[in-house]
Amino acid sequence: MNRQIAFYISLALLLNAAASPAAAKDVDRPNIVFFLTDDQPLRAMSHVDPWFHTPHMDRLAEQSIEFTNGFVECSVCCVSRASIMMGQFNTRHGIQSFDDPLSAEQLEQSFPVLLRKAGYRTALLGKYGVGHTRAAKKELCLPAKHFDLWYAFQQGPSYWQMEDGEKRYLTTVMEDKAIQFMKETPKDQPFLLYLCLPEPHGQGGPGGPWNYRDPDFKIPAPTTPPPPVKTMTEGAYDRLPKAIQKSKNSKIVGKPEETYTKYMTTVRHYTARSDLAIGRIRAALKEIGRADNTVIIFSSDNGSMWGAHGISGKWNMYEESIRVPMMICDPRLPRATRGTQCDQLALNIDLTATIMDIAGVPAPHMQGVSLLPVLKDPDAKIRDDWYYHHDVHTRSKGRPLPKCEGVRTEQFKYIRYKDTNPVQEELFDLRADPQETNNLSTKPEYAKVMGQLRERNGELKAELAGAANGKKPAPRTDATPPNPSN
Repeated sequence: MNRQIAFYISLALLLNAAASPAAAKDVDRPNIVFFLTDDQPLRAMSHVDPWFHTPHMDRLAEQSIEFTNGFVECSVCCVSRASIMMGQFNTRHGIQSFDDPLSAEQLEQSFPVLLRKAGYRTALLGKYGVGHTRAAKKELCLPAKHFDLWYAFQQGPSYWQMEDGEKRYLTTVMEDKAIQFMKETPKDQPFLLYLCLPEPHGQGGPGGPWNYRDPDFKIPAPTTPPPPVKTMTEGAYDRLPKAIQKSKNSKIVGKPEETYTKYMTTVRHYTARSDLAIGRIRAALKEIGRADNTVIIFSSDNGSMWGAHGISGKWNMYEESIRVPMMICDPRLPRATRGTQCDQLALNIDLTATIMDIAGVPAPHMQGVSLLPVLKDPDAKIRDDWYYHHDVHTRSKGRPLPKCEGVRTEQFKYIRYKDTNPVQEELFDLRADPQETNNLSTKPEYAKVMGQLRERNGELKAELAGAANGKKPAPRTDATPPNPSN
């Protein structure tokens, strides 16, 4: 009888442990720190362009697998951040406006919420960026209840915050809160720190203002002006489709040289300040003894033109807009796999799928591809191509965003501007023309390539719009309708 009682007690304890989100295995699951910067193109790291000052990013690259062809599936912050939250292409999750938040049902399936349900302690600090705060949907725009620690904001933050009656630099406040969060997390519980740094996004573009720097942060001054951008010319600007010339991609070429230099020097400061945040968090991980079991992921929500093709902004499919830093540092992997570069096509939604794979949490609704096989073998194949879709509308008048779609392969890029009449197209051979200056779409010798990529564009569009079971999802009922003035 005693043996029976003991058996049932043991069975009950075993079942309870298995059902508990913080089961014994939690101690073996890695912590995850996800750094996401704002508007940082691949160029903005000193191991890529020595004019910048990013020693901590460089050190992270030396210890990571660095994806040199890392992309965002849409180069607009609200869309990109929604895509990361859901691990889905925007044709699936449906966010196409700065106003629209993720629905309550979508939030329940977002990667931080799924990790929290699985026993992770979670924090989101910095720019959340999915949906402007509106009274009717405040809880969806600022979903604090879904996190153990929430210190986040929407668009366009001030770099200065009032904390306990003291004016403090925003990133410093975020660093302090992040470090405290890590220190307070029990040693036997894994954590997710999703740190969305506001830099290098500045307050204003070329023309200012530039008075938002951290006065307590000093870096060596550049010894030379910002290196010239090869396509920052009037000729490159004149070759742009009219849809881009008339959009929010404001013209930089032709402005006074000192204006551009001042702008880029400030961007350099912002980038270095986000670099410092990475260094501080990594130092804190070592201090609390959790560095050896913490996977670090680093990327950006989109790139920025910074003068390429003579424009600023990011509202297009050019490389400067869609190509971003992307690194994964997993200290548990053999040293031989670290400090390597992978030139395969990787996407921001792959990072989400990788996080779920690392944590051992199923996420069948996600469309990204886990990069774990690539971390172990950089030659493991990810994909041959991917689909870009940009259908975002704004409330700005006279400067609409150029709605477009397209396909990026290892060699070619096809772009289709959907709302032009007639429809405008671009085709670039990236091996022969990495600066994207020679539009081949009307060249007879590229007619076959154009036909293939048009067909592939349609295939990917239809494929990615469907749900996991192959059925097209129901249309969103809470979306903001397009503004006719756009």
